[in-house]
Amino acid sequence: AEALSSSVDWSRTSGAYRELMNRWKAAPRASRKEDDALWARFRAAQQVFFDARRAKDEATDAEYRDNLVAKEAILVDAEAILPVTDIDRAKAQLRQIQDRWEEVGRVPSADLHRIEGRLRAVEAAVREAEEKEWRRTRAAGMVGQLEEQIAQLERSLSEAEAKGDDKAARSVREALETKRAWLAQISSSME
Repeated sequence: AEALSSSVDWSRTSGAYRELMNRWKAAPRASRKEDDALWARFRAAQQVFFDARRAKDEATDAEYRDNLVAKEAILVDAEAILPVTDIDRAKAQLRQIQDRWEEVGRVPSADLHRIEGRLRAVEAAVREAEEKEWRRTRAAGMVGQLEEQIAQLERSLSEAEAKGDDKAARSVREALETKRAWLAQISSSME
């Protein structure tokens, strides 16, 4: 335990101290006076290591707290993107924000989920707006195609009726009815 007290291999040494504690518990006892003296030396060695680790953690947390302040400022910029009105602009702004975010570094672990969650919410909103726009433009393209097909079917129906071809006219009316139903459904989904 005393040999480990100056180690800076925090994880491995913490594990070694746990193993030493297990061995301590399994070891036979000496006289009360000797046992108390040995325990005091063991605890003192442990305390030196854990105090050093705590000091290192506190220094790291102080640095991470500065990072937290920086990331909270970045979040103000990120959340200002919402609501998304210009997808290309929002995506460009988000990329710059993500780059700044990564440059800042880590935050205290107690704040990690909260702070990361706020950025993920902005990313999700931009992604959702992009998907919605893609669906809208895709639907608009389908509407154009259907309108063209309906116009062609209406011409075909006029021709079939002019020729007196009831069978062809019936078939075209059915196709026309189907295309108009699709057009209505797609149009209503775009609203």
